[in-house]
Amino acid sequence: MSAVSPALREVFDAIGRDAARRDRDRILPFAEVDALRDVGFTRLTLPREYGGRGASRSELFETLAELARSDSNLAQLFRSHFSFIDRTLLMPDGATKAERLRLVADGAIHGNATFDRGGPDAEKTTLSDTAAGPRLSGRKFYSTGTLFADLVSVLAERDGQPVSVLVPTTRSGVERVDDWNGFGQRVTGSGTTVFTDVVVEPERVSGVREAPTDGPAFVQLVLLATLVGIGRAVVDDAVAYVTARTRTYSHASAPRAADDPLVQEVVGELSALSYRADAALALAASVLEASASSLSSDSGEADRDAAICASETHVTKAQLVIVPAVLDAASRLFEVGGASALDRDRGLDRHWRNARTLASHNPARYKARALGAHLLTGSDLVGWWTSGDA
Repeated sequence: MSAVSPALREVFDAIGRDAARRDRDRILPFAEVDALRDVGFTRLTLPREYGGRGASRSELFETLAELARSDSNLAQLFRSHFSFIDRTLLMPDGATKAERLRLVADGAIHGNATFDRGGPDAEKTTLSDTAAGPRLSGRKFYSTGTLFADLVSVLAERDGQPVSVLVPTTRSGVERVDDWNGFGQRVTGSGTTVFTDVVVEPERVSGVREAPTDGPAFVQLVLLATLVGIGRAVVDDAVAYVTARTRTYSHASAPRAADDPLVQEVVGELSALSYRADAALALAASVLEASASSLSSDSGEADRDAAICASETHVTKAQLVIVPAVLDAASRLFEVGGASALDRDRGLDRHWRNARTLASHNPARYKARALGAHLLTGSDLVGWWTSGDA
């Protein structure tokens, strides 16, 4: 049975019809985000008692891949949203967990505000205790999805210690700036978020990573699922382009492009590259699916550590398979046709640009070395990756 319901499929198809134009003209997908919210996509992994579908982790990653097949920007911009739900589901039962699940049940979309600009010595976003209560100030960049979000979790320092602060994005003092200027994933809302003396409720402040989780592997697999969707879209667009072609070359092997053995070979190779990425995603997702029960609040330390290690190992291997497969496919796509494939209205170049952008989030070279060191020396795989503090 498909992880994508007929209702979701209809919305995904509608999103895909205008994806190239949104990329070309940099049209932010507010309407598309609302359509996904309305059809229940944002509540996909929410338990049924909260009005969600109760989808498993494996179902989520497959659904994200199918959304990315229509528009990879939409799949990525929900990364923090589904990570927020996943983290919440792993929390011990209590008022905080129930409130967060209710917020999502009521339609709230969650965003990200984690990274301060600069290195370890740069100015940090801070939470200060005042006579009137906690106040948040700072500037975050790479705030993917926050432009479309109702809530955002902010990484801040309080008396030199890291804390997570949950803030409504419409609150006074919160400014969302659409200044993301990357050449790919252009409409994910990955801009700057500024916090100026923002009022914070004490109960919405929590510690950071109080217990080890596979959260870093989870968020990385969201990016990989998005890449897998791009690989599928490459095959879709290659088939659509070739079957519609009425011209070919004087030295071609057949009078019609679809009958040309060389073109057929390229399309077959594209399909196989996508299949390779699909398989890696499915295997890694199944490992994260199995690890979820070991990460519950009453699990022992040994079970947690084993689950986290397995998750990190499999997601790292998946990254080293999926990234080169999709980048290769997005480049080979242009071998199925001539100059008409370069038409900006087709937007075929967006697949490589988007894949390259996603692949740059967590450089595969570093992950390959870390995996090799783990296998050879037993060193731990580092899940959390950032360009700042280790």
